[in-house]
Amino acid sequence: MSAPMLKRRAGRPTPEEAEQKRQGLIVTALEEFARVGFHGASLRDIAEKANISSRTLYNYYPDKLALFEACLEFSGREIQPVLPDLDVGLHEGLVRYAIAMQRQLFAAQAMRIAALIYREGGGFDELRQIARIQFERHQVTPVAHILDSHGIVKERCHILATQFVAMAFGEWQRRLLFGEDAMTDEQMADHAELVTAIFLKGIDPWCGPVASHPQI
Repeated sequence: MSAPMLKRRAGRPTPEEAEQKRQGLIVTALEEFARVGFHGASLRDIAEKANISSRTLYNYYPDKLALFEACLEFSGREIQPVLPDLDVGLHEGLVRYAIAMQRQLFAAQAMRIAALIYREGGGFDELRQIARIQFERHQVTPVAHILDSHGIVKERCHILATQFVAMAFGEWQRRLLFGEDAMTDEQMADHAELVTAIFLKGIDPWCGPVASHPQI
């Protein structure tokens, strides 16, 4: 086969190059959405900052909503590698997961995206629906999987997981709404231990004299 036939057609990227370009677009879009909000973000500006043409952007995502959904999916997947080893006990597994999730949620960009959803999602059903899907997929479902792996009745795993997530990330939500500082690593660990203990055992151990309260 002659040398010219071995050459890749000029201007056509390899699948690897195309994926790198798409990932770069997502990272750039996340930064832009976090900086100026959903309504303030311009697809033309995002394409320019990602060093791609507007046509290429639209080939990947037909509109701003589709691009934002891809950004939330990308952001949500960031926590998956830190899902705890399911061989550990249920208490330890939930604590590890809560700590890992809090670290991800308190990241500066994640806080800005969450604030965007709170600020703009109220009057934008599509944006709120995308956030709900990501919440189910990347926060509730992993907890349900942990519960299921430890023998919790499968039919109850989802509702129990939803309650655990509400408890575990309530402090993050409070700090986000009131503009308070992120929790330190020590505070995250203490909070995860407390929430997990209450979730699994109830508040009875904390209702007696202070000296008899369990250590966490």
